[in-house]
Formats: sequence, C-alpha cells, structure tokens
Amino acid sequence: MRVVVIVNQVKELGYRQTTSMLAASLVRAGCDVFLADVDGLTFSNSNSSRNFVLSGCQLTADSDFDSNSVETFAKSDFSREEIQLSAGDVIWIRTNPGRDLARLPVHDSFLEICYAAAGAGIRVINRPDHLRYFASKAALASLDPRYCPAMMISHCPEAILNFIHAAESDCVVKPLIGSRGQDVIRVSKSDSDLKNVIESTFGNRGLVAQHFVDADQPGDKRVIALDGKILEINGSIAGIERRPAADDFRANLHAGGRAEPLVLNEQEKNVVRYAAKKLIEKGIWLAGVDLIGTKIIEFNVFSTGGLFDGSRFSGIDFADAIVERFLNQFGAGSE
Repeated sequence: MRVVVIVNQVKELGYRQTTSMLAASLVRAGCDVFLADVDGLTFSNSNSSRNFVLSGCQLTADSDFDSNSVETFAKSDFSREEIQLSAGDVIWIRTNPGRDLARLPVHDSFLEICYAAAGAGIRVINRPDHLRYFASKAALASLDPRYCPAMMISHCPEAILNFIHAAESDCVVKPLIGSRGQDVIRVSKSDSDLKNVIESTFGNRGLVAQHFVDADQPGDKRVIALDGKILEINGSIAGIERRPAADDFRANLHAGGRAEPLVLNEQEKNVVRYAAKKLIEKGIWLAGVDLIGTKIIEFNVFSTGGLFDGSRFSGIDFADAIVERFLNQFGAGSE
C-alpha cells in the first residue's frame, strides 16, 4: 500500500513530532511511505486522463525504523523522485498552514489539488475541503455555545474591543490562523492603551476573542479524536495536559509549557465525544481537541501533536494504534 505523507517541509521533521511517529509506524507496517513538501503535488490533464504527480522521497523499510530514523532521513541529503499517484493510493495530509503563513496560497492550492485527487479515487486524510474550514479558529462557530467560551470572531478591531469591554472576565485574543501560541495574548478591559495593543499585535488579521476560562489547574488538555471517538487504549486516553510556564498563561509546548499525563473526568469526556462526532461528520478522521475545563478552545486538524509525550506517559504506542485503525479502514481491499 502506498501512502504519501505531505508536510510543510520534509527537512523540518523531528523525532518528537507525531508525523514522524506515524510515518515510522506506517513503514514498520509494510507500507510504501513517501514524504513530500506541501508544494510537491501537481495536477495536469489531457483528453484521456487526469495526472497527479508527486515529487517526494521514499522512506526505506527497516524493522527497527522509528521516529528518530525519520528525523535522520529528513535531515540527510535525500533525493526526490517523481511518482504518479493512482486510485487506491493514500495522501495523508500532515501540513500546518498556521506555521507557514508566508505560503498560505501554496497551502490553499495544495488542498484544492487534494480535493480533485479525492474525486479521482485517491484516498485523502483528512477531508481537504473541510480542512480549509477548520484551518481557521472560526470553525468554533459551528459548535453548540454550551461547549465553548463566549467569543467574538471579527476582522473589525472595534468589534473585538467592544467585546472585551463588555466582558466580566479577562479575554484571550488570537489570530484566526496561527499555531504554537504565536501572537496569543491575554487582555483586560482595564488595560491601558488596549486599542493600540490589539492593532500593533495583529494588524488587519482576522481575530477571535474568547472569555478567559478558569480551571482547577492552569493550562489546557489536548485530546486525540480518531474516527469520531476518543482514542483510548486499555484505559489510557491519547493526549496530554499542558501546563504553562510560571510567567505565561499559554500552555503551548513551543511557548514554554510542559506536558503532563492526561486525566479526563466524565464531563470532559462528554465534551470531547461531542467534538469528535462533529469532526467526523466533516470528514476529519484524526484531530486534536483542546479544552479547558468543559470548554473547547481550539481544534487541531492538520498536524495534530501530543502523541510523543502521551505515549511516553502511558507506555502505549498510540501511533501504532492509529496506523492499525488506518490499515483496517483504508488498507488494500477496504472501501
């Protein structure tokens, strides 16, 4: 089975990344795995055919192949080859537009080509047309208000400011498209020069402002949803709790947060179950759901992370579990 794993840039892959873990697991499962950059997929047609051509590099099969092997390969002087994709091949989208803002048009074109590829019988994970929707934090608008914080989504700074001034709590303001906690700020209506802070931080970008959610402990929880359900193996749930550094409210690991073992109570599980069902209805097979308390604050539907530390804490290889499910649903002979 041929699986094409497409990322922002292959050379950026590291051993702790979920993408590297999944790629290694696919190799160990006997798949022909190719890695490619987001601009490595092209489409052309003639009177008789549609052609989807990938410029990528194949990972070498090895029984001991792991995520360290993927990083070593990604950092090596590997060579690319062109392969023609056909019905039955799989494109596994592991890009992240939020980390590649300068090339957003490239990501848009890539998803459009993937949509056409799906129409030609090439299997694509996650569904590309709905990935475009979930690329923006505006996707939270599709949720029942009971499951997310009070929020305002707007391109108008005045509307955002009015929302903050009307809030009884602090607010968190973030760009609609972004990643890793970049340009995420906590503000209060009593802050001096609030208008200038918003405008100087975000410029003319679209924004979401949310009421700050208090929880029993600072930070948030990243929970992995798979095929419309919480990914749980032998009582261990895939994901992590993230705790912020002492001088920051953001729990993102790239913003200095730290990972801890994930524990969910029944109320929190019910919230994630609700989100997982919403996601699979839109063809989002694998995703991360971020929550504080019983409020969903964000979806992660592109290169969902959290498996490295989640597997380390639980002793369970969640990447293998995902790939096993993948092969059962999308492998040779599946419909």
